[in-house]
Amino acid sequence: MRCELLWCWLTLTAAWPLHAAPEPPADSLYHLRAELLTESGARLPFDVDRGHPTLISMFYGSCPAACPMLITSLQVYERQLPPAARAHVRVLLVSLDQARDTPQRLGELAREHRADPGRWTFSSASPADARKIASLLGIQYRQLPDGGFDHSLLITLLDEEGRILTSTTRLVGDTQFEARLQAAARAARGGAKLPERRTTP
Repeated sequence: MRCELLWCWLTLTAAWPLHAAPEPPADSLYHLRAELLTESGARLPFDVDRGHPTLISMFYGSCPAACPMLITSLQVYERQLPPAARAHVRVLLVSLDQARDTPQRLGELAREHRADPGRWTFSSASPADARKIASLLGIQYRQLPDGGFDHSLLITLLDEEGRILTSTTRLVGDTQFEARLQAAARAARGGAKLPERRTTP
C-alpha cells in the first residue's frame, strides 16, 4: 500500500509545472485564451512572446499592397533600435485568413520579407480568436466578397506583460511611437526571463 501511495504522489507531482508563470496583470491582453498557428506549424498561445516588448499587428497574406507595406513598416520601426536593444523586441503578426494563410504560406511570407525567425512570428488564428484579438487591439475589419479583408492598419506595442504601451496608424515617421519603442527595448535589457515558448503537437 505504501508503494502504491508513493507512486500516486510521484505521478501527480510530475504533472505540476516546476516554474509556472505568474498570472499577468489585470490590464494585460495576455489574459486572452487564444491559439495561434505559426509558420512552423506549431500551435502557440497568444502570450507566446511574454517576457519581451512586442510589436503586434494583424494582416492577411493575399493582401496586394497594404499588408506588405505594414510588414515593411514594422521592419523600419525596429531598425531604428540599436542591435543590442532590438534583440529584446519581438514581432507578432496574426493573419485574419487562416483558411488561406497556412503554415506553408506564412513561411513563404516570412522568407519573402527576410524576417528574423528568432524574433518574428507569422501566425494565423481561427475566425473566433481573430475577432477577439482584433477587438482587444482596436482593429476593425470585414471580409470582402472576393475573400480579401478591409481592415485597420494599426501597429501596437505591448510591454513584457502584454499591456498596451502605445499604438500607431502611421506606417512611417511616428517619432512618438519610435521613442516609446526605444524606451521599452531599453527597459527590457537585463530583465528576468519568463518560460520559453510553449508548443502543442
